Amino acid sequence: MAKKQKTVISNNPEAGGLYSHEAESALISYLTSGKAPDLDDVLRKAGIARHKLRVLLSDDDIYQCVEKRQDKLEAAPFRIEPANTPESIVITEQIRKWWSKITIGTQNARWFGYSVFEVVYSKLPMFNADAGITYLGWEWLGEKPMQWFEPKNDGRLLYRQDSVAQPIEVDQRFKFFLTQCKASYEQPYGEALLSRLYWVWFFKTHAFKFWAKFVERFGNPLLKGKSIDNKKMKEALLNAHASAVIAIDRQDEVELVSASGVQGGSSAFEAFDKTLEKRIQKVILGGTLTSGTDGAGSRALGEVHLEVERNKLGADVRMIAPTIQNIIDALCEINQWKSHRIIIGEEKSLEEKKADRDVKLKNAGANLTPQYFQREYGLQDGDIAEPSSLTQTQFSALSKKAFSFKSDVQELSSEQQEVEELTDSQHAVELLNQKQVNDLIQSSESPEDLAFNLMQLMPSASQSQFTVNLERALYAADVLGYVSASGGK
Repeated sequence: MAKKQKTVISNNPEAGGLYSHEAESALISYLTSGKAPDLDDVLRKAGIARHKLRVLLSDDDIYQCVEKRQDKLEAAPFRIEPANTPESIVITEQIRKWWSKITIGTQNARWFGYSVFEVVYSKLPMFNADAGITYLGWEWLGEKPMQWFEPKNDGRLLYRQDSVAQPIEVDQRFKFFLTQCKASYEQPYGEALLSRLYWVWFFKTHAFKFWAKFVERFGNPLLKGKSIDNKKMKEALLNAHASAVIAIDRQDEVELVSASGVQGGSSAFEAFDKTLEKRIQKVILGGTLTSGTDGAGSRALGEVHLEVERNKLGADVRMIAPTIQNIIDALCEINQWKSHRIIIGEEKSLEEKKADRDVKLKNAGANLTPQYFQREYGLQDGDIAEPSSLTQTQFSALSKKAFSFKSDVQELSSEQQEVEELTDSQHAVELLNQKQVNDLIQSSESPEDLAFNLMQLMPSASQSQFTVNLERALYAADVLGYVSASGGK
């Protein structure tokens, strides 16, 4: 009788179909989610995520350069226009309170490509708690982890945290504010400056580790001993490393063995480290004062260095200004205030060459408009008073003449010419003739009699006429008296 073959039934389920289903679902989910790959070549070849670039800030040289640009941006002045309004005072107070977080957080887009800010609103007193007037202000404002968000090339910002099945588009009008650095349609994540330094940081870090091990191994010389008792010699040499003193027998021998390439390796490492340091400074700061000068410096190099720093600061200001303006616009709109504008950066300085040129143009008769001064010197409305027709307070009796031959020949100034015109316009003073003066003197015995007789002779004379004639008569009397006295002698 033939035995029946038993059918072996496996308890393990077939996973082929399930595996294919899961793979297809994952692929469909990935494609429908629309998560764009990071097109940064450095990050793709290194195999790291964009937010992992933060580890580069642990390097002292990179952190020092980054902090220098942060400090300059944080120290940049700002003002709110229009100024001197209740709303502008409140906005300025809020901006000044959160200025450090705003500038550093938005500037992180320069290092990582983009950054996201979140604002939490709450009711705050307008001026003081006793007034009872409140507004919706910023209870908290800060940067969120960039890996939680994904910028899209159509301007949307997606939230991908908290294990959500599908990304959520967040509000960028009042709640979240995105800052991007040189973003494009192909690369909405922006350009990360730190990705340009990844390989520099990589080789710098590993070279320093290698150098530390090399110095630890070959920095101290080896002790080489010869003895008939190797065990005792070994113990003596080990103790010599700690005490730096060893006592040996006359038959024993100890010598120092040092690595022949330590000196050459030291110079090579210093050159390598200095090269990497210059590359870091050139990428972040745009150059250094000593880069490429081989120890020599000049004033021209210093001016170029400062000009590059100003250009970098201007670029950072232009990058973060739209984000800060959007934050202020949201604050004004949520409180139904008038729109305000923020101006960041140094005020336009008075350029001496341009100012001297404008003075010469003004002296030549050019009428410079207020719009010109606002454009060239950064002045605001109300800084320049409009010209008005004022009454002439200085007296001028000199007639406006196109040409005066007499004053030109005598080289008279306008003031002297005015005096001449005033003198010529006066009426002639009436004077006594010589016979009348002689009769007046003969009929007078004293100066008092002379004045009395002159008053009788000229009853209608003015004070100036009387004074002139009196002085003339007294002078004549003195002259006649002196002549008579001389003739009598």
